Amino acid sequence: MEKKTGVFNGILHIFYALSYSLQGLWTGLRQSVAIKQEFLIFILLCVLGWYSGKEWYLTAVSCISWLFVMVVELLNSAIEEALDLITHEYSTKVKAAKDMGSAAVFILIMVNIFIQSLIYLPELYMCTEYINHYLNK
Repeated sequence: MEKKTGVFNGILHIFYALSYSLQGLWTGLRQSVAIKQEFLIFILLCVLGWYSGKEWYLTAVSCISWLFVMVVELLNSAIEEALDLITHEYSTKVKAAKDMGSAAVFILIMVNIFIQSLIYLPELYMCTEYINHYLNK
């Protein structure tokens, strides 16, 4: 079978690829609690960046860095789904692969906690000052 080429087929391919990507994102949001939670955090970070009046580039760094967590979570979920298709029996190698995917998500979340704390450190400091003042009344 000959592969079709041409401008129209290239554009058509882009739309098919976009459709598959959106289907994958929608499947992740429907089936994975972790992806739902991470999507909610993404929305909250976007709102926090807008509400706090941060410069646009700091809000962008905040939101984009969290998108990386969501990407790794989607990959981790895809690996887990693929491994579940291979075998339903307990295997130390399957467990190790799933644990490594989980570790990748965990490490990226830790990196993001550091990034978010650098971006929102002044606000965090003001909150602690307010709490200390309120508690010492």
